[in-house]
Amino acid sequence: MPATSIPGPASPPDGGQYRIAAVSALTGIPVPTIRIWEFRYQAVRPARSSGNSRLYSRADVDRLLLLKAVVDAGFQIGTVAQLADTQLRERLQTLPHRPAAEPAQRPLAIVVGELLAARLASASSDATLAINAVFDDLESLPPSLPKADYLLAELPTLTVAAVQSLRRARVAVRPQVTVVLYSYATRRTLEQLDQEGVIALSAPVDPLHLLRVCRLAAGADGGGRSLIERLLRAPAAPRRYDRTFLASLRDLPSQVQCECPNHLAELLGRLGAFEQYSLGCESRNQADALIHSRLYAAASHCREVLEQVLGEVLDHEGIAQPDRSGGSR
Repeated sequence: MPATSIPGPASPPDGGQYRIAAVSALTGIPVPTIRIWEFRYQAVRPARSSGNSRLYSRADVDRLLLLKAVVDAGFQIGTVAQLADTQLRERLQTLPHRPAAEPAQRPLAIVVGELLAARLASASSDATLAINAVFDDLESLPPSLPKADYLLAELPTLTVAAVQSLRRARVAVRPQVTVVLYSYATRRTLEQLDQEGVIALSAPVDPLHLLRVCRLAAGADGGGRSLIERLLRAPAAPRRYDRTFLASLRDLPSQVQCECPNHLAELLGRLGAFEQYSLGCESRNQADALIHSRLYAAASHCREVLEQVLGEVLDHEGIAQPDRSGGSR
């Protein structure tokens, strides 16, 4: 299907008003900047809830988008904050024409699922993301896909075939963030997706929340992703040494009076046990499941690093190792 353009922000799904976090996601203006524009320049005057939270109307959001466009064009906020919307548009119209370079810099998204694309379009703005292409389902994806920052898919059931198709799509698109909305999935499938760095969210998901997840996962909040975070998103190698071999190392005398193989074997035995424990730990809700999956990923990567070091120690001391292809998981 051809690329889909995103209209301006729509009214909230409940017909109410936007909170400041949603306004920030829609406009691309950081929350502190919105507050400064409000307090210092009275650029907008949001209503207040019974709990004294800011509530912005669609007119407020449209005005903030207009102000951002004017400021991005080179005007100081202090000189334009009190202008009427019509005056702001006149300022923009008097600017010399220049090629529109900014849209190409917006995050691009490939969306699988027309209803998902429609919901995102109703909740997003041109400052949030640009939908590069929309497809009915994973099976309709062509062999060659355009590159995109986000790959967003809505799948009723996460079957083995669907996960394989999703993996092929990720190889073709090379997205920074992949998010899957699902209705039914096995626990094992969700763990597999988590290991591969795919964010899986149980449907239905509010489109504004989905956009925020994308922004945070991509490091759009300025925090970025640490090396540890990137490591946790990569699958760990299968287990190299089984329990029987590790048990035989615990009491093995060293040729150089060094007990490192013994201690490493003991550490790996306990770490492997915790790895399996975190995999089967009970979860009360989705937040519990997420933290347990991260514990499993962390334990797996720690185990992989220690196994590599143990292999070097065994080679150094001339201790025979099992065939690596025969190690049990």
